[in-house]
Amino acid sequence: MNRPLLLGALTATLALLAASSLALAGDPQPWPWTSKLPPDPALVRLVSIDSVSVVINKSEPPTVAVTVNAQAPTPNYTELQLAPRIGDPSDLVFAFDAKGRPPQDMTIQVVTPVSFTLEYTGAPIDKIGVVEVHGMENCKAFSVKDNKEAECTSQSAPQ
Repeated sequence: MNRPLLLGALTATLALLAASSLALAGDPQPWPWTSKLPPDPALVRLVSIDSVSVVINKSEPPTVAVTVNAQAPTPNYTELQLAPRIGDPSDLVFAFDAKGRPPQDMTIQVVTPVSFTLEYTGAPIDKIGVVEVHGMENCKAFSVKDNKEAECTSQSAPQ
């Protein structure tokens, strides 16, 4: 096989992989409490949470979108996500830890603002009263019922 043809095939394959991963990034994820996957031990809790907001989308199927503004310990954190915490299922409070994958090169220790929105399907829409998001230093909550920020009150624990 000649080199230009091989390079063209390799370039096309990489472009296709990049496009497919971008398409999947925006897809709704399953509600975390229904997942059977263990937590990823390489993910680290973010330093602090600045704000949380939640939107219930009455689409078919309905989705829950959680937006988090937080502070990461260093620049270039990736795979920002919400890990479910263990708590009382009857209190209508769903608590998460905000986590991300630290960069390989952590020489720059500068707290850095990050923002992310995750959309979930399969959530018990009628049972979501409050969503709490925990960082290392604090917790922020959002009342879905009242559509405003709330106080963190759950007695949840990290998984």
